[in-house]
This record gives sequence, structure tokens and C-alpha cells, in this order.
Amino acid sequence: MSELTAVGKPIQRVDAEEKITGQAVYGYDLVLPDMLYGKTLFSPKAHARIKRINTEKAKAYPGVVAVVTAEDAPWTHGETVKDKPFLAQGKVRCIGEPVAAVAAEDEDTAEAAVKLIEVEYEDLPVYTDPEEACKPGCVEIHEDFGKYRKADFIVKGAAPNVAEHFKLRTGDVDIGFKQSDVIVEERYFVPIIQHAAMEPHSAHAQFDKESGRLTIWVANDAPFRALHEITEALGMPKEKIRFINPLQGGGFGSKGGLKVEPIAVALAFHTNGRPVRVKFNREETFISTLTRHEAVVYSKTGVKKDGTLMARAMTIYWGAGAYAEKSPTVCIRGSLPAPGPYRIPHVKVDGYAVYTNKPVAGSYRGYGIPQGAWAGEQQMDEIAKRLGMDPIAIRMKNMFVEGDISYWGEQLHAVGLKETLVKATEAIDWGKPTKTAKPGVKIGKGFACIQKPTRSPTTSAAGVLVNAKGEVTVLAGTVEIGQGCNTILSQVAAEELKVPLERVHMHQLDTDVIPFDASTTSSRSTYHMGNAVRRASIHAREQIMEAAGPMLEAKVQDLGYADGKVFLKDQPQQALPIGEVVRRKLGIHGKVRGDGSYTYEIGKDLDLETGHSDHASAFYMYATQAAEVEVDEESGRVRVLRMSAAHDVGKAINPLNCVAQIEGGVVMGIGSALHEELVIDNTGKVRNPSFLDYHLVTSLDTPELIPIVVECPEPEGPYGAKGLGEPGLAPTPAAIGNAVTDAVGVRVYDLPLKPENVYWAIRKKKKDAA
Repeated sequence: MSELTAVGKPIQRVDAEEKITGQAVYGYDLVLPDMLYGKTLFSPKAHARIKRINTEKAKAYPGVVAVVTAEDAPWTHGETVKDKPFLAQGKVRCIGEPVAAVAAEDEDTAEAAVKLIEVEYEDLPVYTDPEEACKPGCVEIHEDFGKYRKADFIVKGAAPNVAEHFKLRTGDVDIGFKQSDVIVEERYFVPIIQHAAMEPHSAHAQFDKESGRLTIWVANDAPFRALHEITEALGMPKEKIRFINPLQGGGFGSKGGLKVEPIAVALAFHTNGRPVRVKFNREETFISTLTRHEAVVYSKTGVKKDGTLMARAMTIYWGAGAYAEKSPTVCIRGSLPAPGPYRIPHVKVDGYAVYTNKPVAGSYRGYGIPQGAWAGEQQMDEIAKRLGMDPIAIRMKNMFVEGDISYWGEQLHAVGLKETLVKATEAIDWGKPTKTAKPGVKIGKGFACIQKPTRSPTTSAAGVLVNAKGEVTVLAGTVEIGQGCNTILSQVAAEELKVPLERVHMHQLDTDVIPFDASTTSSRSTYHMGNAVRRASIHAREQIMEAAGPMLEAKVQDLGYADGKVFLKDQPQQALPIGEVVRRKLGIHGKVRGDGSYTYEIGKDLDLETGHSDHASAFYMYATQAAEVEVDEESGRVRVLRMSAAHDVGKAINPLNCVAQIEGGVVMGIGSALHEELVIDNTGKVRNPSFLDYHLVTSLDTPELIPIVVECPEPEGPYGAKGLGEPGLAPTPAAIGNAVTDAVGVRVYDLPLKPENVYWAIRKKKKDAA
């Protein structure tokens, strides 16, 4: 590979100035001409039949243009299971489910009119615990589940309310446990948390009766997937529906699929061609969009006296909430690697995605990996303690290395896990004692390792335009959600076309114009779209060189390309700027277009009975994070003093951006470890639906952060790159949990590690000792 000029450089983000000066327009800010304002009536019941809806008073209210219920919008949607109505049909399944909506001339009018809608309910049994909801005799929350359209890989559980049953079977765990010298078994719990993106949810929609065109403006992280989902729901041709993406103020998984869009669309069909905007406030976003899955994890591990892992059996109950959303795929992709990045001859995993009467759960940064790591990595430390081994030693003995066959049957490559373990633990001075001068305060250290797959197989396509001024426009369906993809993709185009970064621009995301992309999820974009943009840029460059041949009176093989110019190899001074080549060939308004796409062609779905696949993921991300904490034994308060995070990124396209991603993920992970918990009572009501009572990490909680970039190149990745967006969060809670145990000698099995949980665990230990 020739020397890189743009890739691998710590370049400032291309959208930095636009955002810090306030010029950026986000979906929540967007105002369209002649726009109406939508408001939603939400269910106050967690599970009930709708006996009657009366909208007459709302319709008669001055300034109201449209009022809709399920009678006006009789559609359902869903990615893996088509189970979710645009507006509640016949029953509600959680508090916060949209029941009706109003469009009016202003927000105050819409708000007043919504309150005039009368709904009569008949209560049904409420299930708020995923373990309880799937016990024999429970009422089915989705009594028509058997009639729903479902993805081919869905395996319905035999128990009530199980939307997906994932099975992983390798070897024979009974034999593995018989061959083990030590067996450790425990129950772990991870609560529901909120994405808490800076920008709440919103959507705009407009339906033009003359053309039959529906246009939706929304900050959606997968506009082509949303396009497919709404096309299927409405039964309209795809060419009649258009998604335009304004900027997105963060999402972390919450802004994929359809959330507010169905409400805006339902109203738009009744507003005589006027656009309508539906915005959720923070409380509505908390209860009516998406959450991260709660998980109950039972883990049993057998090991030899020398530390060799023999068997691990895990049962995981994933709380799906009221609708399936992405629960089946979170169940699959979270349960598969839950046993950890280790060689284990006997493995058995059962993952159950279970409907409950809680807010809908779905995609969240990490996609199920944090829940499994919280259990598995704490159990690894517990095993090391039982054996008298250093936690590093037991992991080094068992962890995946280059060429290993995973317990799901795939040969692994580009495995940088050991290097991440060594560097992360060295960074916090593992093995060196730390003293505190504070009485009653103990200091401890801990770490955790993870491996994360990406969604496979998927496709990304891209276009690259070069105009007569030598300016480059990239057409890519990757959504800038704050992760820096516009900078990364601009660097790739600049690298292949050898132009300054400031001459590269990203086209606004519009499904009428932009080529297909599967989604901006699963840490897939740098790898998939990076490859697509690279191929499109090379295609454009090849066309320019072909056109320059006659102009320079030379064959293509005699031409060179550098610094945005085509030149004669033996006479470099004889050169033409690429813009000049385009102008001479196509005129002043001409453009050369290069196209490229990338699909992980050999990707294979998991076997439904064994969970095995020899190519389950296009690449794997590996990371180790290590924490040093202090614990106040009198109050149970945990404070993280420093945290290292070593991540195998394959190749850092932009090292500065990699560091930012790692730090952001770590801080989110600290929040989920110490503070965050969406508290829901046994009636299904969220008790802390705002930042007043939902504690996010602040600058005062943030410790010394030590980001470490490890490069173990992925052969198929662009320049060797992998993904990075999600792993920063995944091992953080387990690392902190292990550090707390190291400090006070007691293990807390349920997140979060809030003071009262730690305090009572310490008290119980002292009482048991006494």
C-alpha cells in the first residue's frame, strides 16, 4: 500500500464548525412552510382493552385540522415481527402507547384538543417481570402472535409471551461440568435504561394527494430500513415514499425503525396536503420510544484446577417490553457471544426475548453485549478467586487468539484481544498496591474483556461525484449521528482521489438521491460504507484517468495520479488537475460519477437449532477496559478514579475520532454501572421519566480516562479498519463491578452499583462474618 495521505491522520471533524456555531439544523428544529403541529394521546394503562374512544370534542375544538385513531390508521409495522400498530388497535400493551393524535394550527391548540379525547378501558393482567411473564398460565400479551408476519429466523418459544428463543449448543455441558474441578453458578440482573440522547424524538410528514407521494423528514439512523418498513405497512410502492434526514442529535440505537414516524404519517393523510410535525418531549421520549433491555442472566461455569475452562451454561431472559421491535435480534446477537471471548469446549445458551407490559426495548449501544459481559466477566473473576489465580492469568490461558475456532464454529482472524488486555491493565498499574489516606475508604481494581460481532450479511452502496472544479461530493446512506462518519468517509474519498479534505463534501441524506445502505448500526459503517466509498472513489478515479489519456496523448498505464492531478509518469510536469479533465470531457457543468458497493458475501445466518455459523460476522471487535475505584464503606458510594480502555480498531482511519468514540462509550458505561435505572413499578408506570430523577453521568462523575488504540488489521476492512462505535460501553460495568469487589471483598450481582446496593451488600457480608 502506498503512503497514506488522509487516512490515519487525526483530522478535525468536517462538521465541527457548523455544529459549534449553531448553524446545524436538527430534526427537532425543523420548521416547514404551512406546517401543522401534532400531539399524541398516550395510554395511561399498561395492559387493557379499549372499549370506546370518543373524539368528537377534539374534532370540534377551534384550530384543529385532524384527529386520528386506529380506525383512520389501521396499519401495523415491525422489522422482525410485524406486531406494532401505528395507533393502538383494540388494546394497549404498555403505559405510553399512542392511542390517538391531533393536528392543529399551533402546539397549544393540539395539546388542548388531545385532552378532550375520551377513552374507556378494561384492565387486563399486567406483567412487568420477563421471568414471570413466560410462566405457564400467563395471559398472552399478543394473542395473535401466530398470525403476525415474522422474519425467517424467528423461533417462537414454547412458553407464553416468548417472541424469540435463541439456542446455542456446543459439546455437552453435562460432560463438561463432570470434568470440572470447580463450578460457579450465579444469577445476575441488568435493569432497563434510557438512551437519553441530547435530541428527543420528532418526525415531519406530508402527503400530496395529486402525486400520491408521501415525504417524511426524520432523523432516522436507518432511512432505507424505515422506508421498507413503512412501505410494507402502508402497501404503497417504494418510489412513492421519500425519507429526508435532517441532522440527528444522538441516538445510540433509539432512532432506528419507526417511533414517531407512524403518528406523523397517520395525521398527514388527513391534513389536505399540509405537512405536520410531531415532537415528543423528554418524558414522552422516555416512555413511548425505546429503552435498553433489562436482562436476567443465569450463568454456570465449570473449570479445571489449572484454570482451563470446561463448560459454561447460560440462560438469559431479555425483557422485550410491549412490542418485539429489535428484541429477537438483540436476543440472538447478545446471547451468542455471552459466554465471553474464550475457548470453551462445552457451551449451552438459551436466550428468551419475552414480551412484558413495559416500554418497548430495542437497539442500544452494545446490542446485548453489556448484559452478557456483566455476568460472564464477573464470574471469570470469581473463578480466579476460587482457584487462587490472577484474573489476568485465567483469561490469558483461555482467551481467543488468531486462528481459534469459536464455540459457534467460526474461525477467527484479526484478533487483537490479548494486546488490549495487556495494555489496559498496565495503564492502571495492575498488580501494584494503591493506598488511601481516607479512613473507611477502600480502593480496588478490576477489568473486563469483550468480543462483539457486527450485523451480517449487510450491504452498503455509495456514489462519488467529481465536478469541473475538482470538488468531490460523496453520496452515502450512513447517517451522521454524532459518531463522526462524515469525517471518516470524507477521509476515504480524499485518500483515493488525492484531494484536500476541504474539497470533499457529503450530500444530504435523501432516499430519492442516495444509494442504498442497510443501516447506521452495529458499528458497521466504517467497514461497510468505508469499503463502498473507497470503491466508488476508485471507480471515479479510473474514469478520470481514462478520459485524461487522450488529453495527455498517453495510454492509461503510462499515467500517474497524485495531488488531485493526472500526469505522465516519465514527465510529471505534464499534468492536468482532475477538475480540468472533467471540464474538457463533459463541460463546465459535467460530473464524473463513481459507484461502489460492499457486501460481506460469505456471511451466513446462524443455525436455528445449534446457533452455529462458520461466518457469523464480517468482523469482530475486541476490547479490554480496566477501572480503579474507591468505595466508601460507610455509605456504599463508588467513585471511579481512572479507567483505561484498549480497543482493537483494526486501523484507525482517524485516531482523534477513535479516542473520542472510546471516551464517549466509557462515560456512558460508567453511567449504566453506577447510576442509570429506569424505575418501573408493578403497574407498569415509569417513576423517573425525566432528568430530574434519572441520573446521567456529569463531568463531576468522569474520572481520568486512558483511551488506547490497538491496531490489528482486518484484511477485508478499508485500509484494515473495523468498527468501534459500540464496544466502549460494553465492558465498563463489569470492569467497575470487579473493581468494587476487589476493594471491599463483596460482589454485587445487580446493576446499578448505586450506594444503597453496595452498602447493603457490605453490611450483609459483615453480618454473615459475625
